[in-house]
Amino acid sequence: MVNKKTLIAAPLLLLSLNAVRAQLPLPTPEARPGLRWWWLGSAVDKPNLAWNMEQYARAGVGTVEITPIYGVQGNERNDITYLSPKWMEMLHYTEDEGRRNNIEIDMATGTGWPFGGPWVPLSEAACKATFADTVVNGKRRVTLHVGRTRQKVKRAAPGGEGWVIDHFDSTAVAHYLAHIDSAFTASGTPFPHTFFNDSYEVYGANWTPRLPEEFLKRRGYNLMDNLDKLVDGDPQVVSDYRETLAELLLKNFTNQWTAWAHRHGAITRNQAHGSPANLIDCYAGVDIPEIEGFGLTDFGIKGLRTDKGFTRPNFSDLSMLKYAPSAAHITGKKYTSSETFTWLTEHFRTSLSQMKPDLDLMFCAGVNRMFFHGTAYSPKDDPWPGWKFYASVDMSPTNSIWRDAPSLMAYITRCQTYLQWGQPDNDFLVYLPVRDLWREDTRRLLMMFDIHSMDKKAPQFIKTILAIDSLGYDCDYISDKYLAGVTVTPDGQLRTAAGTLYKGLVIPPGTTVDSRLQALIAPLQKQGKVICGIDVPALATTARPEAMKRELGLKIIRRSNPAGHHYFVANLTPRDVAARVPLAVEVGEAVWYNPMDSTFAPAGLRGGEVAVRLRSGESRILIVRDRPGDTARSIAEKQEATKPGTPDRHCATIDLSSASWRLSFLEEAPRVGKTFRLNGLRSWEQLSDSARVTMGTGVYETTFKLTGRQASARWEIDLGDVRESARVYINGRYLGCAWAVPFVLDCRNALKRGRNTLRIEVTNLPANRIADMDRRGVVWRKMKEINVVDINYKKTTYAGWEPLPGGLNSTVKLIEK
Repeated sequence: MVNKKTLIAAPLLLLSLNAVRAQLPLPTPEARPGLRWWWLGSAVDKPNLAWNMEQYARAGVGTVEITPIYGVQGNERNDITYLSPKWMEMLHYTEDEGRRNNIEIDMATGTGWPFGGPWVPLSEAACKATFADTVVNGKRRVTLHVGRTRQKVKRAAPGGEGWVIDHFDSTAVAHYLAHIDSAFTASGTPFPHTFFNDSYEVYGANWTPRLPEEFLKRRGYNLMDNLDKLVDGDPQVVSDYRETLAELLLKNFTNQWTAWAHRHGAITRNQAHGSPANLIDCYAGVDIPEIEGFGLTDFGIKGLRTDKGFTRPNFSDLSMLKYAPSAAHITGKKYTSSETFTWLTEHFRTSLSQMKPDLDLMFCAGVNRMFFHGTAYSPKDDPWPGWKFYASVDMSPTNSIWRDAPSLMAYITRCQTYLQWGQPDNDFLVYLPVRDLWREDTRRLLMMFDIHSMDKKAPQFIKTILAIDSLGYDCDYISDKYLAGVTVTPDGQLRTAAGTLYKGLVIPPGTTVDSRLQALIAPLQKQGKVICGIDVPALATTARPEAMKRELGLKIIRRSNPAGHHYFVANLTPRDVAARVPLAVEVGEAVWYNPMDSTFAPAGLRGGEVAVRLRSGESRILIVRDRPGDTARSIAEKQEATKPGTPDRHCATIDLSSASWRLSFLEEAPRVGKTFRLNGLRSWEQLSDSARVTMGTGVYETTFKLTGRQASARWEIDLGDVRESARVYINGRYLGCAWAVPFVLDCRNALKRGRNTLRIEVTNLPANRIADMDRRGVVWRKMKEINVVDINYKKTTYAGWEPLPGGLNSTVKLIEK
């Protein structure tokens, strides 16, 4: 958790107290991370609900989202039928526990995904059209045949099995929601804070009974008279067909579902991706748009374990991650959420350090309310590893990484506190040319905008977004619907209907400017606010680029606040950065905030430039005031003295790697039962058969001597290659947890003249333990349906895994600052 006193008191040496006291943000429950909480078989009970939630609260979790799914083998007697009186009783109890633990309770609007269940009649199920293309008496005839897809809910929980609804049919959606409504009414259970909808995974649903009628009303001609053109892939007819489906999905599903939630005092959180719709409109139609990361991005960050062969590439690049934030920004919504770390790595092999880079990329895209994917409810006394969801990452108390997870949770809370503060301040709106996309690949009726295929569906648009980013600007996407509400302010800025400001509108190269689009942009063109293509001079004339992006290659997002601006900055490159750069906004005072340890430091402001020093993998928040405060002169003097951002000088180093170390274990499973004396550092899987397979925390201890001059200097400790996170103590004083690269901590004032003691508590991954269980034939895969599979959704065994290093795997050095 963020220390409120630190947030206010720490920067007093750097900024004027009177100017800052009321302006720095304080954490809210929404700033804390959330968990997708899988209820396997809904087989929950009150003691274990209370225990699980207490663990989450202690770790720093702020929200749990209940999603019931399939059950556990042999545990059928404890399964609870979805929406039954018993199920509603458990939900009510969970809500009570949420209030006790200061945890928000959300829930999926159904079980598994997509929406559906046993109360959905076949007549209201997802609908599919087939066409008979025949020639009769020399004349071609195309006839329509309509049936139901017969898709059932994926990963359904007991009581949730059944047909997937027709999302385009308002009556089907209304009946589906009414059934859920009745369970709350009958039981008197309070509605949750938020209802959630997962990514659209309705397969082959390309029709709805009222489509011909709606098509005629919306497009102005009869679709049934043009079935031959539809079948042949005529670009205009297919585009009109796709646009009509998109409008029906938005109106009859997204808008109706949100209105239903609002009537009950709840809000909605939605993943629009995967749907055959205009993503901006569908994301914007809910209270909290949610994007998804799927896989691990290879940034090339120095020292970060890549685990080749046990990861899959991330399908959500920066351009994909920006859809949900764009919708939130242009409509004035405070939060953008994320389903985070879906299939980041293989099971039992994900470290906290591997999470940070993709999380930072999401933050730079505009996410400010992340949810872990995910956490399985598991009874406290269930044999390890307990109940598991089939996909990773497993952020739960049964995972060894949970020991140091509070440090990650605190980092997330600090970052999201600032990312939820103020207003978005991106430079440009970029028109989303969805009708051009709908005119492509017309031999297939449906065009699903899923994260796995956007590089094939929208390559030119992606190229445009990445070009804008590389030039040092940031942007949000906008659709026709919301472009219609954009006006020009007296000072020449673009203002959306919700009040968000931009400097110009970019029309991507290759966009078809038809009469509808021309009518929308004509008033903006008259004001000189429309840029066609990647016109570098026009972009530079309209907005100031950020040198941190353009020259240093950093990922950033900028927001405005009552006193000025603030930036989230991440070095997702293989290079360390040390430079001075100007900012694109006016700067009177500037200070760096480190969300890893909640400390502040001068920004080295000089000549309108700030000093940027970020190692590969590091992140910071830059807080900028437009005008200097009362202490500007003293701040400048301090900054001149420290001169951060100047080239590295030669630093004294004390290498402790070859010292004599004592290694013992705590929280070990299975028990190692031995203390090791090491002449130099070694990771522990090499030391004995029991150490080779244990999961837990090893304690490395040594001593070293310092002279008086050395003890009075400023030092940091570099732990080298940590497997996988480490708590560090010097002379009994806790320095912090090194859980992400670079594994470096400030020694602060812990060192002394003479003999010093160093204690490093290192926690490894569960991989070696689970591999040993598979080699011994221990049956732990006991979940129903898909059970546990590998990153390619194949059944697997971990018996062949080579042991992963555990502990300190390279060097430990003291480095003078």
